[in-house]
Amino acid sequence: MGGNSTLEWTKLTLTAIGGTLALVVGLIQYVSTSSLSVRQPFLAKQTELCLSASEHAARLATTKDREQWKKSREEFWMLYWGPLAVVEEAGTQSDVAKKMQAFGDLLKEVPQNTDASQPTLPLDDLRGPAIDIARACESLLTSKWQAGIMSWVQRWFGY
Repeated sequence: MGGNSTLEWTKLTLTAIGGTLALVVGLIQYVSTSSLSVRQPFLAKQTELCLSASEHAARLATTKDREQWKKSREEFWMLYWGPLAVVEEAGTQSDVAKKMQAFGDLLKEVPQNTDASQPTLPLDDLRGPAIDIARACESLLTSKWQAGIMSWVQRWFGY
């Protein structure tokens, strides 16, 4: 009878451990999915604004059309001073912010007011910095894709 009792306790213990593990895994998946769905609108806007900033920087570096260049310059500064700053990584100066600032510093040097001082398009000096913005945006956006259950577990349990 003693051997049967040990077997019963072993079955009960293993069942309890299995049930607890299933509950913990289910809870982790639920919290991870819930937090992702809450962040989804922000991530979509962040993607949209990063792509727009990269597009306008690229256009400023490559277009020969003066009107299109002027419009992209206005759009770049609008993104720089507003919407893109909202979705960059909060609390730190992100790589996107640094690359936008470097591009903006170069753009400030380009004359804009009189026909005599208009730049010759395209502006090849802006090509490298435009690519830098695109790469910084890519890095920012792909870092969000890597956030999954394991990153949540690491934050939750502190490893």
